[in-house]
Amino acid sequence: MKIVRIVPYLDFGGVEKRMELTAKGFLEHLQHELIIIVLAGGGRIAESIQKMGFQVVFLNKNPKIPNGKLLHELIGVLRKIKPDVVHCSGSEANFHGLWAAFWAGVPVRIGEEIGFPEHDWKWRNLFWLTYLTSHKVFGISEAVKERIVKLGEVLPDNVQVVYNPVEISTESHKIQGSDINSIGVEEKGNTKSSFHFERKEGSFVFVTTCRLVPIKNLEKLIRIFDSLQRSNADRQLELWIVGEGPEKGKLEKVIEELGLDKNVSLLGFQENVFQFLFQADSFILPSFSEGFSISLVEAMGCGLVCIATKVGGPSEIIGNETGFLIDPYHENDLREKMQEVMDLTKTERKALGLRAKNDVERRFSTEKYVDDLLGLYWEMGKNVAKF
Repeated sequence: MKIVRIVPYLDFGGVEKRMELTAKGFLEHLQHELIIIVLAGGGRIAESIQKMGFQVVFLNKNPKIPNGKLLHELIGVLRKIKPDVVHCSGSEANFHGLWAAFWAGVPVRIGEEIGFPEHDWKWRNLFWLTYLTSHKVFGISEAVKERIVKLGEVLPDNVQVVYNPVEISTESHKIQGSDINSIGVEEKGNTKSSFHFERKEGSFVFVTTCRLVPIKNLEKLIRIFDSLQRSNADRQLELWIVGEGPEKGKLEKVIEELGLDKNVSLLGFQENVFQFLFQADSFILPSFSEGFSISLVEAMGCGLVCIATKVGGPSEIIGNETGFLIDPYHENDLREKMQEVMDLTKTERKALGLRAKNDVERRFSTEKYVDDLLGLYWEMGKNVAKF
C-alpha cells in the first residue's frame, strides 16, 4: 500500500509525537510506502521522521478552515502521489485532507478526531458534510467517539475507536549515573541554555507533563499542592511541571504568591520527559477533559502511580487496580487522592505501578498500533474493491 498521513503541523505536541511513533512502527513494514503531508510547517519531529527515511511534504500554508489555495494545492499533490489510503488527523487536516482526497479520487479516505470539538450548528453541519466523504472516522477514545456522534457530525456505525500509540519506557531512558541529578534544557527564543536540576533528598515528587493551557487545570493543582504541603509540614514535597504554553506567566505568579519557589518547578519543554518521570513518585493529570493522553500512558509505562481526570480518555486508560481517577471540578477529590498516594508504602506504590506498566505495554504499544492500523486499511481497501 501507498499510505499518506495528513497533519496540520509537525513540530511538537501529541499529534506530532504520534506521527513520529507511527513512522518508527512502519520501519518494520517497509513493504508499504508511508508519506506524510504537513499543511503548515515542520520542526523537530519532522526532522526526526525524515532521518528515518520517510518522505515529508510541507505545503507551508495556513491550515485555518477554509483555505481554498491550500485545498487546491493538496488536490494536486494527492493526484501526483496517487495513494491507496489517505488518513487525516485533526480538524484542519480532516477538512482539507478529506475533501482533497475525495476530489483526487483516493480509494480509502479516513478522518481522525483527536479531541472534544465544541462546534456550533454551522461547524457541526460543515463536518457532517466533510465526514460524508470519508470511509471511516477514527476516534482516539470511546469518549471522543461519543462526543462526535452526539454532535451529529458522524453516524455511529462510521466511527471506530483507535487508541494512540505510546512510547513505552525502557531502561535506556533512565538518567546515566545518579538517580537524583538531571540536566534539563531551557529554551529562550532561538537559543537553548542548560541548567542543573536536582531532586531534593528525601522528598516526595509529583510530576505532570503537558501544555500549559487552561484546560489542564494547573493553577488548581498548584493551589491544592500548597494546601497539601502545609498539612504535611513534616514531609518535603515537590511538584514538577514539564511543558510550555501561554499559561506559564500566570502560573509563575501563582507560585510566587504562594511562596512555593522551592517546591514547585516549571521545567519548560523537554525533549526527553522520561528523565523526569523516572525520578518522580507519582504522576498527576488534573485536566478538565482529555481526548486520550499520551502523557498518562507514558507515565504508567514508567511504573508511576498515576492520578488523572475521569473526564474523557483517561477513564479508559486507568482501571481499578492501575491508578486513581478524580473529578477535576471537585477540589477535595484531587487533594484526597494525592494524600492517599503519599501515604502508600514504597512496596504498595511499586506494586501498583507495575500493574499499570504491564497493562499499558499490552494495550498501547507502537507495534500493536501499526499492526492494527494496517489491518484496518486492508479491510477498508477490500470493501471498496481496491486491494
